[in-house]
Amino acid sequence: MANILFLAHRIPYPPNKGDKIRSWNFLKELAKEHTVHLGFFIDNPDDEVHVSFLENHTASLCFETVTPFKQKLLCLRSFLTNDALTVGAYPYGKLQKYVRSLIEKKEIDLIFLFSAATGPIVPNDIEIPVITDLVDVDSAKWGAYAENASFPMSWVYAREGKLLAHYERNLADRSKVAYLVSDQEVAVFKKDFKRSITAVRGLKNGVDIELFSPAQNRDAQKIIIFTGAMDYRPNVEAVTWFVEKVWEGVRIAEPSAKFVVAGGPENPVVRKLEGYEGVEVTGYVDSMPEMLQSADIAVAPLLTARGIQNKVLEAMACALPVVASTAANEGIEAEHGKAIYVGDTAADFKMHLLTLLEKPALRELVGQQARQFVETEFSWDSACKQLNQDITKVLADAR
Repeated sequence: MANILFLAHRIPYPPNKGDKIRSWNFLKELAKEHTVHLGFFIDNPDDEVHVSFLENHTASLCFETVTPFKQKLLCLRSFLTNDALTVGAYPYGKLQKYVRSLIEKKEIDLIFLFSAATGPIVPNDIEIPVITDLVDVDSAKWGAYAENASFPMSWVYAREGKLLAHYERNLADRSKVAYLVSDQEVAVFKKDFKRSITAVRGLKNGVDIELFSPAQNRDAQKIIIFTGAMDYRPNVEAVTWFVEKVWEGVRIAEPSAKFVVAGGPENPVVRKLEGYEGVEVTGYVDSMPEMLQSADIAVAPLLTARGIQNKVLEAMACALPVVASTAANEGIEAEHGKAIYVGDTAADFKMHLLTLLEKPALRELVGQQARQFVETEFSWDSACKQLNQDITKVLADAR
């Protein structure tokens, strides 16, 4: 047993969006065998109700609230200090004081950083070993934004991509082990980087296959679903593209088909899509598994994607056939035509969707193969086993 400090850029509970699903599963695993101290930020006031739950799972806890307005002000300061906006967007003082106190009391054997944004909380000169979970190569995402934006945002995004890439790599250098969510992300991270970073490795996401399980009975209502956090730009881009470029062609061929966008928070751009025939925007939902179980097909038409898409894995775990972009399948690498259908054009998506809508037996077969794929390839037990092995080795080397 060790004393582990777990730091996250967002409260790691409830597991209702990609990063929180990953951080919660790792935190839960570490708390089984170790004494865990927890620090995090809260960016949604509704999440404060979950603090008491986390207190019951940890030895100590500290958090700092941050509002979107405050983050914008902090980002403006980052332009003056020449820092990456991702790193500069958080008020670190309270959590830094909490960490210094734990270190001075010699209560910490290892520090686990979840996301690059937590790096500034920890002093650079400490001897306590650090493990970092970068999750995705966020700097590459900002670079992709820059390529598709017009000035001045193209300059802002390019600046963020460059500065954040430098910070991510320096943080990996500070760490005994640094994780990314897939081997593909590791390859992106190491590309064009002159120094050798041997301790960077892929650590897959998992799926709660008991929670995300196949529906007992499907009514075959020809419901197509997209799930995700709708304050996330790639998700907004994806559903907007799908409705504007694909949906009309699907509805002409299948007038009874329905497209459901499930997930909050409310987004005015997404809400306007309800003006299209057959489109429903739910906002927050009480149970995402139930939403998936009520659908017939899931889509993930992401134009920009990093890491592994939990929305795809969760739909597959519910035995839904998924039509996804190449970017959305990256890191998952499910076989096209067997456990998933992959396409990148409006014509591809329309063809795959109509094929699946017209052939219920094929939908069922692809869904079954998708479920089997997830059960075999994406297990939290496997990911947590690797994490525990690395922690054991890092602690042994530090002694």
